[in-house]
Amino acid sequence: MHLAIALKEIGPIKPWYDKKFKSWVFSHQAYPDVEYAGDSPKEVIQNYPLYLRDFIEERLKNNLAPHIEKVTKGHGGKRKGAGRPKGTKKEPKERIYLPKDITAWVNRHPSEAISSIRHLMAEERE
Repeated sequence: MHLAIALKEIGPIKPWYDKKFKSWVFSHQAYPDVEYAGDSPKEVIQNYPLYLRDFIEERLKNNLAPHIEKVTKGHGGKRKGAGRPKGTKKEPKERIYLPKDITAWVNRHPSEAISSIRHLMAEERE
């Protein structure tokens, strides 16, 4: 029953010739750990289901190495709670070049510098 479902997922077995190994090969992305190579396409079509059946039996017995069944979350390294909280936006920024003595002072006193600059901007508008 499990083999029939797996073979239905895979569809037709169409081996390809691998020049590097000089043999006919078949594997499927649904079962990347099951691969069969043989001397002819007919041999591959005939024997691949046997290897797939053995794989399914071992999987059902939980007798596979941990790295074979390891599934990644697919978040690309994103950890729970990482990143910007939802609903918040980054303040738009722009790069400018200033003399080094000014940038050194801004780096030493970032919050004071930003509030001082905004205060100067407000005075200019008035």
